Amino acid sequence: MRTILTIVGPTASGKTELAQLLADRCNGEIVSADSRQIYRYLDIGTAKPTPDQRSRTPFHLIDFLAPDQAYSCGQFNHDAQACIRDILDRKRKPIVCGGTGLYLRALYEPLHRMPRSTPETKQKINDELAAVGLDELYRRLRKVDPAWAEKIGARDRQRILRGLEIHDLTGRPISEFFAGPRPVPEFEPRYIGLRLERPVLYERIDRRFDRMLEMGLVDEVRAVLGRGYAPDCPGLRTIGYQEIIAYVQGKQSLDDAAALAKKNTRNFARRQETWFKKMKGITWLDGEKPIEELMNEVKKLIG
Repeated sequence: MRTILTIVGPTASGKTELAQLLADRCNGEIVSADSRQIYRYLDIGTAKPTPDQRSRTPFHLIDFLAPDQAYSCGQFNHDAQACIRDILDRKRKPIVCGGTGLYLRALYEPLHRMPRSTPETKQKINDELAAVGLDELYRRLRKVDPAWAEKIGARDRQRILRGLEIHDLTGRPISEFFAGPRPVPEFEPRYIGLRLERPVLYERIDRRFDRMLEMGLVDEVRAVLGRGYAPDCPGLRTIGYQEIIAYVQGKQSLDDAAALAKKNTRNFARRQETWFKKMKGITWLDGEKPIEELMNEVKKLIG
């Protein structure tokens, strides 16, 4: 089983900078494990690698999905494995980098294989959601798959829709698929984590959001909405975008929107830290160290 260098840590901890420096020095390419950077047009608010960074280092699994499209952990597993195999086949070094714990779990602890949905099925379910509401769809799910309905509860919108999609596609309950054996992982991670003291991390988060505003986040939000994407579409259900959407819609001031976005991002970072604490095998490094020093530490660790 091939071991893949994987850089993790909370948002704003410096993962991308470290991964890019490592990739530049070791003939590498970066496979993103970020559930927000997958979306086109959402560049500033997701802290996506800049065009300059992307011209120097190949990045995979960013900027390829429209904001109104859903994307599952199972799809990430399939796409990330394909990227890693391709990079290895070209005799280059894959480096996975990201803070979406569910994506990392899907890659290294594969989920049960599910049938891939179709745009037509997704549209049909979403049309039903708009017409009759989530409560009615949950009642329908309880009839076709009571085990799954009981497990996920009545408010889990994404899993309710997914359960109905699978049933519409196959005529079988999604709970049957979960009852089967799990796939054997193709790769194993060599986790390197970046850790910062909370006050330092929070300061970085706040400064980064201020820079996002200076770079034109409000105009980016207006442009995405101007393309016809709904404020609650999957890509825009993102910290930073939801708060600025409220400002654009006249529901709160820009100062209040920025303060709320910073607070919500700090809370998100705490949840990420909690997730990573439960993961085994992470070697934690001090994210406050100079980037060259961090790179040298990683090189010593991986040999």
